[in-house]
Amino acid sequence: GISLIIFAGIVSDLPDNLFQTFSQVKIGQIQPVDLLVIAAMALGVIAIIVFFERAQRQLPIQYAKRMVGGKMINQKPTHLPLRVNMSGVIPPIFASSLLMFPHTLASFGVPGMDMLQQKLLPGNWVYALVFASMCIFFAFFYTAVQFQPVDVADNLKKQNAFIPGIRPGKTTAEYIDNVVTRITVAGACYLALVCTLPSLMHSSYQVPFSLGGTSLMIVVGVALDTVQQIDAHLITRHYEGLTGPSSGRLRSRRAVA
Repeated sequence: GISLIIFAGIVSDLPDNLFQTFSQVKIGQIQPVDLLVIAAMALGVIAIIVFFERAQRQLPIQYAKRMVGGKMINQKPTHLPLRVNMSGVIPPIFASSLLMFPHTLASFGVPGMDMLQQKLLPGNWVYALVFASMCIFFAFFYTAVQFQPVDVADNLKKQNAFIPGIRPGKTTAEYIDNVVTRITVAGACYLALVCTLPSLMHSSYQVPFSLGGTSLMIVVGVALDTVQQIDAHLITRHYEGLTGPSSGRLRSRRAVA
C-alpha cells in the first residue's frame, strides 16, 4: 500500500532525470566515460542492496522427542532466520532527521549554526562521515530495541526447541545476542556505505539529479517484496489447482469405479 505509493513517487522522477542527464552528455557537460562509471557504480550499489536485503544467518533449531500414541516422534529440524539488516531504512531516516537540526536552528538565528550548516551540506566529506557514523549507531540501537534475544530463547524453551550444542535458557540468549551483534556489524557497514556513496558520487560527477541511498533501498526493497508476494501467490494458485477441480474429477472417477 503505502510502500508502493512511495516507490511510485521515487520512480516517477527517473525518466525526466535521465533525459536531463543524456542532454548534458549530448552537449558535452558530462563525458560519456563518466556516465559509464556512474552507471556501473549505480548497478554496483543496487547489487549490494539486493544481496544484503536478502542475506540471512540461519541458526539450526531442533526439537526434543515427543511421545505420541506410545511412540517417540522426532520433529523435523528447522532454522531461525536472522536478517543481516534488521533495522531496514530506519537508521538513515533517523540520521537524516537529526542532520536537519543545524539548518532549522540556523533559520532561527542561533549563533554558530550557519558555519555548522555549511560543514554538514550533502556531498561534503564531513557530512558523509557524520551521516555514516549515525547510521551505524542507529543500526545497533534499533536492532537492540526491536530484537530481544531473551524473548526468543524463552519461546524456544517453551516449545521444547534448542540450538544444537547450546544449553537452553540464558546460554541460548547470550549465543543469539552474540550472533546478532556480529551480523549487525555487517549490516551497519552496509547501511553506511549505501547511504553515503550516492551523495559523494553526485558531488564528484556533477550529475543533474541525486537518488539517495535511502531512496534506492526503498525502491529495491519494495521491488523484492513485490516479487516475493507474486511468487507466493503463484505457488498458492498452483496448490489450489492441484486440490481444486482436478481433485473433484478424481473423486468422481473413483466413485464410478
